[in-house]
Amino acid sequence: MLNYFFAAVLFFIIQFALKANESISKLQLEKEQILLENYKVQLQELRTKVDPHFLFNSFNTLRTMIRNHHPSSEKFVMSLSNFYRLTLSLNNTSTTSLKDEIDVLKSYFFLMQTRNEGAIKVSIDVEESLLQKQIPTLSLQILAENCFKHNRISSSKPLEINIYTDNNYIFIKNNRLPKLTVAEISGFGLENIAQRYALLKISDGILKSSDEEKFEVKLKLI
Repeated sequence: MLNYFFAAVLFFIIQFALKANESISKLQLEKEQILLENYKVQLQELRTKVDPHFLFNSFNTLRTMIRNHHPSSEKFVMSLSNFYRLTLSLNNTSTTSLKDEIDVLKSYFFLMQTRNEGAIKVSIDVEESLLQKQIPTLSLQILAENCFKHNRISSSKPLEINIYTDNNYIFIKNNRLPKLTVAEISGFGLENIAQRYALLKISDGILKSSDEEKFEVKLKLI
């Protein structure tokens, strides 16, 4: 009888542990689903958000170019259209190919360089074999925008942005030219990218380093 009693107790303890573990797993899954939906909403806002200053300045630049019969006017229009088309086309993906991200960046950088002639230098050196690797959608775009948000732009001391791949990471590095006033934080920065890597169960997805001369962020390719 004593053996049966202990066996019954052990059985109920195991059943309780299994039920508790099932409840914890269910709660964890529900938590991750809520977080995922939250980041989907944030990403959707990021995709569809049109920065009024960026758009206003781009149209002003275009008007000046057309008035002066600038030879790159048509290319500027095509790049502006291509930038927004590519940005909005990534509507339902949590990750995108490195190639698509680079295409978005090239259009964006052309617009910024045309608006600030001689003040921005960009270098992109990405291994072709890595172009089909994945990264969180528009993460490179966020990092590129941060370069302009936090640094001065002048032809006397250009902002230099270098993008390259190494050891299954893509790096984006810029020289530091801090603004006198810091722009308001938008909420779509490094923390957002880190949280999206966490949802993908990827450790060390985003790493950063900085000193007085440079600021560098690297993203793990998936």
